[in-house]
Amino acid sequence: MTMPRNINLHLLEHLRALISEQHVTRAAEVANIGQPAMSASLARLRVMLKDPLLIKTARGMEPTPYAIELAKAVQIAFEVLDAPQSGRSDFDIASAERTIRIVSTEAVAMLFLPALMSRIRLEAPKLGIRWTSGDMRRAAELLREGEVDLIISSLRNIPSSYYSSPLHPQRAFCIAAQGHPSIKGKLSLEQFLQSQHVVFSPSATSYSFVDSLVETALGKLGQAREVAATVPSFLVSPAVVATTDLLAVVPDRIAIESAKRYALQVLELPFDIGALDLAMYWHSRGHADPALQWIRSGLRDVAQGLGNKDAPPVV
Repeated sequence: MTMPRNINLHLLEHLRALISEQHVTRAAEVANIGQPAMSASLARLRVMLKDPLLIKTARGMEPTPYAIELAKAVQIAFEVLDAPQSGRSDFDIASAERTIRIVSTEAVAMLFLPALMSRIRLEAPKLGIRWTSGDMRRAAELLREGEVDLIISSLRNIPSSYYSSPLHPQRAFCIAAQGHPSIKGKLSLEQFLQSQHVVFSPSATSYSFVDSLVETALGKLGQAREVAATVPSFLVSPAVVATTDLLAVVPDRIAIESAKRYALQVLELPFDIGALDLAMYWHSRGHADPALQWIRSGLRDVAQGLGNKDAPPVV
């Protein structure tokens, strides 16, 4: 993709803000300019790029397919431009005093937070972490509105104009009690459908991302499962499953840790639910922030340390 030669850095910054925010006023706030100036930049960009870039719909302003592809190219360009800032000589992580806000499921927090906090206590003792769970359907909104600094999840609805970085491969497994009356070491689709299930519901109106993928996959097969109980966390499901004939689909790490504590079978799913790999997501306003760069680097190091050494003992 080629850019017009007369497009300057300021216009690229405005373009990135417009595609990221999908709202002229919010883009102006991000770029620290007035709303009329941002509207003028949008008009100029539309002429220069020969594309409307943002289109008004019933859901608000939405980027055109060209704008989505353009956002990827602009992101790469700014990553190159911002890279030198990570080594700024005036930044000292040891004396940084602030709170970093991260959102994920409790299962992801269990996976990353202990090792990350160990590193923070050694290298950045004045840095605080506020790690909470949240409705991942609002992921883009949480980042756009500045409510959080970083989201760790498996997302499919995040705009391509946001920054993201792969973090850790992840699979899902079905767990059943060791003494399950009919399931003994292998799970068929028929057994899965005949059983009742425990699902994780982060809100009153939605299932978790993992359970939503299960529902979608079964729907494509013209099937549905029967839910006996919804629980507020993946961490609750194994305790319920271990003492009943119920099944649950959980991320691999939950299966690993739960099988150490409870009498559980860890079983391959009898159908494919697609990718679950974890990534981290952030807004452009925090991309060059040295403290957030340090946190992202730390999370990558934690992920690298996880490796594949804890592959679930499928039984």
